[in-house]
Amino acid sequence: MLTSKLLGLAVILSLVGPSAAFADPTPGTPGCVIGWSAGQCVYSVEDDGHPPKTSVKTTPGAKKTSETAACVWEGQVVPCRTGDGFFDAASGCYLRPLAGPRSLVSPSKVSDYPAGTKFYECWLILGIDEGKPIVQITPESVNRPPGETQTIDPRVAARRVVESMNFVAPQLGLSPYVQSADRVGIVNVPVWMWVTDPGATTTGPQTKVAALGGVSITATGTVDRIEWSMGEGETVTCKGAGTPFTKAMATGKSLKDMPSSPTCGFRYSKTSHCEKSGKYNVTATAYWTVHWTGGGMQGDIPLDFSRSIPLQIADLRPVLVDPDGGSASPSVGPRGCSG
Repeated sequence: MLTSKLLGLAVILSLVGPSAAFADPTPGTPGCVIGWSAGQCVYSVEDDGHPPKTSVKTTPGAKKTSETAACVWEGQVVPCRTGDGFFDAASGCYLRPLAGPRSLVSPSKVSDYPAGTKFYECWLILGIDEGKPIVQITPESVNRPPGETQTIDPRVAARRVVESMNFVAPQLGLSPYVQSADRVGIVNVPVWMWVTDPGATTTGPQTKVAALGGVSITATGTVDRIEWSMGEGETVTCKGAGTPFTKAMATGKSLKDMPSSPTCGFRYSKTSHCEKSGKYNVTATAYWTVHWTGGGMQGDIPLDFSRSIPLQIADLRPVLVDPDGGSASPSVGPRGCSG
């Protein structure tokens, strides 16, 4: 007699054990390192435990987020393992190993199959109720012949596809670079920030489809936000690439009339002369999420890419002019640096 039952939700996403159809995933979540001079991120799938041969720096200020993955049946997330076995996307069943084949139509023995054939009891998914799969055992076993293409864990395949995608830290634009020949910004005057090379590799979206280890993966990366660390302790979060500033925007305007960026801007309240280099180090970090599907699973892989440029910020001061033609001098002396 066929029976059916409602399964409880299992918060287990790994497919492990001798009965699993997928290989064990690579331990740990790989990180992103950057070739600082080019702003190019190198996304490593596996870590052999040895230090890198080239000098790299991890992304500054990156938020630590975890990769997530889940099994999917007809577009809905289901537990990857339950008391009835592990989820198998190919059959739509939860599979549990059997000693031999099972069939009501054509009974057979293990000896009737090629050596190495594997047999599984199938709990077929009939539907989803409030996030929980409804399953029913089938009279026929799922039989996997020897030599069948070994399917790797979709999560491993996804990370390898993401590794092959081209992500680059964006080139940065700051309005003082347009306003001033000596590239100096002014205290309390709006600074506009933007990405000068927006596109698939810098601001997304970017999609790649590839088949690895018997699994077809579709991965799409989108930029969630760009965080600008302004060098003096403040951080500005911008949703997009920002709005470019042009010289025409400053034509006929005094500094106090300079407009603020409508999408991504900042005003410095103090000069940068007390910084070690005399300039603020402005760093923009693009935070990506790569969503992938394939092999009956889906997941998200977070990435971030950074680039930095220096920016000098000065303070305009009134100048006293000698009416008798003497040399001009500032009304106050240079500011000191405390600390």
